[in-house]
Amino acid sequence: MHTEVLNPRRAPRVPQRCTVEIRDRFAAWKAETEDLGPRGCQLVTPRLAAPGRELQLQIHCQAIGRTIKATGKVVWTRAQEPSRLGVEFQVGETEAGWFEMLMQADPAAALTVRRIPERLSRAATLYLGDPPRFLGDFSAEEVAVLGRVGAGVTVDGLARALGSAFERVRGSMFALVSRRYVVLTPREAVSPERWRPVLEGAERALAAEGIAIPAPTPAGPMGAVGRTAAAQALYDEGIGHLTAGRIEVAVSRLRDARAMAPDDALIKGALERLAPWAS
Repeated sequence: MHTEVLNPRRAPRVPQRCTVEIRDRFAAWKAETEDLGPRGCQLVTPRLAAPGRELQLQIHCQAIGRTIKATGKVVWTRAQEPSRLGVEFQVGETEAGWFEMLMQADPAAALTVRRIPERLSRAATLYLGDPPRFLGDFSAEEVAVLGRVGAGVTVDGLARALGSAFERVRGSMFALVSRRYVVLTPREAVSPERWRPVLEGAERALAAEGIAIPAPTPAGPMGAVGRTAAAQALYDEGIGHLTAGRIEVAVSRLRDARAMAPDDALIKGALERLAPWAS
């Protein structure tokens, strides 16, 4: 077993809300950045685009008082509401120097970048840091991590607890560390009780949108809500591919899962949301 877990993100991202005007070959619409970095961004968007699609972006960044013009390629999509796109900026077709300007203009963002670890030892212990003052927009992957940290858990313990779902949440673990919601020393830790209302609220919000929190495949013969362990494994694998932007592979795995559990509402719903991109 490797003694370290690597951060899957190759370049830093900082939480930054910017209005974005998007154009592709056939349409134009507005979205908002969830995070922003020199090589790409995550967009909360009312409209999706298939992986591989090239988009023209105008990112209105108030922190530096300018509009960043970029050409980006969609590398992953998330169909569940709130819909998101992962966009990779194209080298040579995106303005240079703006991220350095942002680091100078926003000391909090610069501090976040310095805090992002490239890797974590499997023996490192994770603790809960100060929760947000107001209910935050936590993703299902972030809730899966936060809900298992509790009073403290090692990275290896988290990986074992999440099993087949750990690879899907690995990037979110590093993002939570960079945002200080997960900390690495006991002196910075807070009681899990302080997180209870935040996590309960996040779980309710995700459930209302039909978004499942990543969980390991059950060891027993039957999975969640009666689906078999084999169907659960295929569902977990499909969602993992979807998160990574491999839409065709995700649809294939979800169809295999539906064949094993044809009346499963969760699997059926996931396939219905992906129907526009399924061949």
